[in-house]
Amino acid sequence: MCNLFFFDYLVLVVGVLFGVAFFTLMERKVLGYMHFRKGPTKVFYFGEFQPIGDAAKLFTKELFKVYGVVLIFFLSGPLIGLFLMVLLWSLYSGVFFVFGRFFSLIFVFSLLRLGVYFLLFSSWGSNSKYSLVGGYRAVSQTVSYEVSLIFLVLVVVYLLGFYDLSGLFFFQSGFWFFLCFFALFICWFYVCLAESNRTPFDFSEGESELVSGFNVEYGGGIFSLIFICEYGIIIFLRFLTVSLFLGSSNFFVKLVFVCFVFVWVRCCFPRYRYDLLMGSAWKVLLPLRIFFLLFAGGVYFLVF
Repeated sequence: MCNLFFFDYLVLVVGVLFGVAFFTLMERKVLGYMHFRKGPTKVFYFGEFQPIGDAAKLFTKELFKVYGVVLIFFLSGPLIGLFLMVLLWSLYSGVFFVFGRFFSLIFVFSLLRLGVYFLLFSSWGSNSKYSLVGGYRAVSQTVSYEVSLIFLVLVVVYLLGFYDLSGLFFFQSGFWFFLCFFALFICWFYVCLAESNRTPFDFSEGESELVSGFNVEYGGGIFSLIFICEYGIIIFLRFLTVSLFLGSSNFFVKLVFVCFVFVWVRCCFPRYRYDLLMGSAWKVLLPLRIFFLLFAGGVYFLVF
């Protein structure tokens, strides 16, 4: 039985890797059409094999020697990020039921918090002031918005009384939390953009300010590991958004739509200012989430 579960997990990981590849294709296509151009069109029909060509190019490029780096941290940073991303996806496979699923939300946020070490090792191990500044900004942004993210999920947990994500998922078969907690969903959407370092909050990799940020010293296959890790976590957060707020029916259609909306936001909004982003995390969003949490606790106390 365990062998069957791990085979299921292996199939899921391969599916996630292909999902990352074709999510980048969808992103480039959507951005292209929104800018009145077509995006990738040359590789196979309508550019369908463009992600495979990009992956082959990255993994076959020569690894250049970087002098002065702390080699063990320089190499282990991307590997830690990739390992955490793959472990996060065990939530949606049979192997997770071997370890227990009743506290799956705690499992998710524990792993998301460990993602800080991926940023620290990659930036500090590069021994570059540009990557170090990018790492500082990425870590402070991630820690700030994870606090708000956890408070937001606790609101839903307090109202329902359990930490099982599959229970939250199937509990919405008759209605969507999106309709009941619209303000909460808007806050979640905002925090997910900041948590995944997506435009307009991509301050850890702001090319105009940081020369690509914490990953400036990486190239070739090692850079592709960072790329896969980041996009894998982005897609996982979209999965989590649909699971928490949009219910179980037509799951894949909702997932594609949510991914499209995140790309749409990238196309339409300019980059925010970093000080305003951090100010909104601690002075606006955190008090708002504490209010939501107190309200949910009061409702739970009155009902039960």
